[in-house]
Amino acid sequence: MKNWCCICIVLNFLIAQNISGQSRKADTLFLKKDTHYGSQQSVFIEKNKNSVFYNYILDFEFDEFDKQHFQWSLDYLMKNKISLTKQKNILPSNKWIQIKFLNNDFYAYHPCDFFTFFQSSVTDSTYLEITGEGPVANKILSQRKINQSTFELKTTGMYQQNRTIKIYLLNQDKGIAVFEKHLNDGSQFRYLMAESNKIKKLPFIVNRCDNYKQEEFEFEEPDFDLLIKNTTQ
Repeated sequence: MKNWCCICIVLNFLIAQNISGQSRKADTLFLKKDTHYGSQQSVFIEKNKNSVFYNYILDFEFDEFDKQHFQWSLDYLMKNKISLTKQKNILPSNKWIQIKFLNNDFYAYHPCDFFTFFQSSVTDSTYLEITGEGPVANKILSQRKINQSTFELKTTGMYQQNRTIKIYLLNQDKGIAVFEKHLNDGSQFRYLMAESNKIKKLPFIVNRCDNYKQEEFEFEEPDFDLLIKNTTQ
């Protein structure tokens, strides 16, 4: 898990510098301003492509906690005699970041609480899922390209065994995709992802809370069926 206490200190310093120097443009679009527990919360659209806030959503590095949790998932595979085999990644990118939907548009999002943040990464032998609880390595059992915009991975791992993940590429230029996860119990989960190296092509909403965890900004649920239908026509 990232050292968010240190990050908050850095953010507070940078934000104070911005405010005191009046470097933030007057036309910044604030979506929410509120104060709880004596701490200011601001939700705004960040137009600066060099903003420090990008550093945190684009960070795929492991700290000590992450390394430990990652090793637990590898130990599970070894204990259950699930050997890793190298194979070429067929997806258009090997690093993905969860994105949001609002008013018929897609947004990168910097959350107030990074425990809710989700990334995924594909190595030459594993499919990594990275949450606030730490990264988990899943063995890639198989992968195939169904068509130019649809891909399929079959994986198994510590928390979810023998599942299928379908990836529907909605916008190749911006790297936007629907990830559709099918579990053994018949349940299905869908969420929006974007290629990390194209994330700055999307509008960026920042939820800045200085000292306390506060509410996340409320986004909309897209019509996943319609999005997927448009990719498969």
